[in-house]
This record gives sequence, C-alpha cells and structure tokens, in this order.
Amino acid sequence: MHTSLIHCNDNGLSYYQFSLFKLIPGLIHGIFSRHGGISQGPYGELNLSFSVGDDPQKVIHNRARVLKTLSLQVVQSLKQIHGKDTVVISEALNVDPSSSPENHSGDILMTRVPGQGLMIKQADCQSLLFYDPGHRAIANIHCGWRGNVSNVIGEAVRQMHITYGTESSDLKVGLGPSLGPCCAQFINYQKEIPEEYWTYQVRPYYFDLWCLSRDQLLAAGVLEDNIEIAGICTSCHTDHFFSYRKEKITGRFATLIALL
Repeated sequence: MHTSLIHCNDNGLSYYQFSLFKLIPGLIHGIFSRHGGISQGPYGELNLSFSVGDDPQKVIHNRARVLKTLSLQVVQSLKQIHGKDTVVISEALNVDPSSSPENHSGDILMTRVPGQGLMIKQADCQSLLFYDPGHRAIANIHCGWRGNVSNVIGEAVRQMHITYGTESSDLKVGLGPSLGPCCAQFINYQKEIPEEYWTYQVRPYYFDLWCLSRDQLLAAGVLEDNIEIAGICTSCHTDHFFSYRKEKITGRFATLIALL
C-alpha cells in the first residue's frame, strides 16, 4: 500500500494523518484503520458505528480508545444519510462517548469550537476534512457516490462561507481512503450517475470518484495545491480498512478532526 499519508501508531491503534494538516498548530486529526479495537467477527476490530449490528458495548470501548489516542473528551457524529444537510456545532457539547450521540442527520459536520471531535464513519465512502486557517474553522464531510452526484462537496464549501466567511481559496482539504477507480463499479451507471459525470469512467462501468471529488473542489474554488488525496482503495485493502463493497456485513472505520 503506497500513500502520501503519515502512518502513526499510538495507544495500540493504527491510524493515518495528512501531511497537509500534520504540522498545523492546534489542529488534530486521524484516519483510523480497522485495527486496535475489541469488536469481533465481521466487525473486527475497531468498528466505530452503532448501526451495523455490532455489540454496542464494544463500540463504546472502541470509541473511547480513539478519543484517548487523540486526547479528546468529546466526539460528534451523525446519522449519515447520503444527502447535503449540514450540522453546525456552535457550542461546546459534552457528548458521552459511551452512548450514541447521533441525534442529528446529515453529511456535513462543521465547527469552530475547540475540543469537539468531528467524526465521519466509512466503509468505502469518502471523508473530506476541511480546514480554514483564517477563521479557525473545520468540517468533516461524508461523500459516497450519491454525494458526488448531488455535489455535497460544493455545498460544504458554500456552507463554510455562509457560516464562517470562509474563502474557498484558503481551504485546505484532505480526502481519505475510500473506493478507488480500480473497484468503483457501477453496472447501472446510466440510471444512477448523470451523463455529465460519465467522463469519469476510466474503463467500462468503473468510475474515478477521487478525480470527480477533486474537480468538484476545484470548481468550488479550492486551490489544487491545497488538496491532498490519500489514494488508498478501501476495497483493495480490507486488511487495513472496512469495505462494504467487498465484505457486505462489516464495520465502519472513521476519520476525525478537531481544534484544540
């Protein structure tokens, strides 16, 4: 597995960081692998989702380990619905990691409040981390192929501007491990994917969603030098990450970002 991501191992957990974000003072983040938790069977080991059939007590333990690794007390996550709804964390919330905090639905999670870990759960979908250095604001976006079709990425850039005054040219963006062009097969793409996106078909029925996301970021005004793409296909690397496409019944790994 070759990537520009920085591999870390702490508290017994294996996780990755973007070089683009690594040295920014007061910003912490991590893309956690499936290793280091206590979940078993198809959810082994570090499943972080309450909604896939795993034992909730094991998920509680796994989430607590992730928070400890990043020195966080609070995690905010959503009922992800493959839409474009935005949830803004505007005050410090003390969400107990021992219970499911997912009282809100959406796919864009934003804050300027320190200490609030924003978490997106994944098993092939993209997580995109946004950082606005001028306004000290962050976002975590869930983007599956439906999100690409609806351009949730462009909506997230727009919401950052509306909420915080973010200029898109200032944004730094990291796109984590997700379904790559090697495995993003859409047999019914003519019904599922609008014709304007068919140019992202790299061979019959296979699409480059990483390239599509990059182009949607560029179209929204993000500078190419401010975009880092992990380039790791989750379906190809189920030894490191969960993949719904490959495994069907499986867990969810997670990407987190927070301000100190």
